[in-house]
Amino acid sequence: MATAAPLLQRSPVPELPRLHQIVLPTPWEIGPVQVYLVEGDPLTLIDTGVARPESRRALEAAFDQLGLGLEEVERVVLTHHHTDHMGQVQALRDAGADLALWVHEDDAEDVELYSMERDERIEVGNELFREYGVPEDLLARQAAHIRAWIEREPPLCAATRVERRLRGGDRVPFKDFELEVIHAPGHTAGHVLLHEPRSGTLLTGDHLMGQAVPFTESYFLASTAAPGDPLGRRPCFRGLPAYLGSLRGLRGRSFRRILPAHGGIIDRPARAIEEAILFYSVRIQRIERALARAAESSGAASAWAVWQALFPKLDPLTQMRTRMMMVIGGLDELEACGRVRVEWGPGGILLHAPIS
Repeated sequence: MATAAPLLQRSPVPELPRLHQIVLPTPWEIGPVQVYLVEGDPLTLIDTGVARPESRRALEAAFDQLGLGLEEVERVVLTHHHTDHMGQVQALRDAGADLALWVHEDDAEDVELYSMERDERIEVGNELFREYGVPEDLLARQAAHIRAWIEREPPLCAATRVERRLRGGDRVPFKDFELEVIHAPGHTAGHVLLHEPRSGTLLTGDHLMGQAVPFTESYFLASTAAPGDPLGRRPCFRGLPAYLGSLRGLRGRSFRRILPAHGGIIDRPARAIEEAILFYSVRIQRIERALARAAESSGAASAWAVWQALFPKLDPLTQMRTRMMMVIGGLDELEACGRVRVEWGPGGILLHAPIS
């Protein structure tokens, strides 16, 4: 599905000769991140890589091959706020670039107020996990584990100001073409795709990738009950339903190629969209079956009981958070589809009951 790319791939889209792909290293198992440079007016970088010396050197080397300097960057557009995408924005500014940063309005605060602890959403995540039944002692141990990691690791990013807060339907203009902003929440609340309609090119960040499917987040948006919620629950960003909705909204559109942040170049966009939907559809089915097992004796079960049914051999200290987000997201999607009923249980824990 995807083809490998060298450090600098000039003009991967023949119809867009001034758009180049640059591959930058990251410290993670997913491998390098692919950012994109438009030699247009203004000189624009789409995503930036992490703030690490090896990433900076790779970016400088690619710019050197193009006869450019980092200080010449005039605009940065972020697909979303994660560190492998926004990590070098402030470093570019420190190198002399007088640039304008464009970010979707729902991710702008995370960019301007970035810290490693904020990026990990420790306390916000724990508030959610408590409501879904995760034991307090595990949350405390895991928070300490994450904070110890934060203290050991050098920052991958720095907070930086945002000049333009984007919305879906906005345009990123260049001299000879423009990119349409498509709001695609799920991986983050403010994730965007960038679409060039004449060539059928879609820059997808982490929304669609060549060798992986992104995780999604869930977190509270306010401290008071959401108006109209029959259970009086707090409003929540529900990442997995949002992600699936964003994917379904791409079906049937005339994309000819995808330029993702990971995994080369995708030449079969429709297939990639369906495979991402299928990936989560299978996992939601597993969550539904695990809920049925966990709720067999009492009729309802917590999301934590579902996690335990799905992953009995995993270490919850290191493996709980992202997989728990998937369980919560799957239950959210099942509720939205009318396949589970939600109720409050003892101790203020949400319980889910299968609807046959």
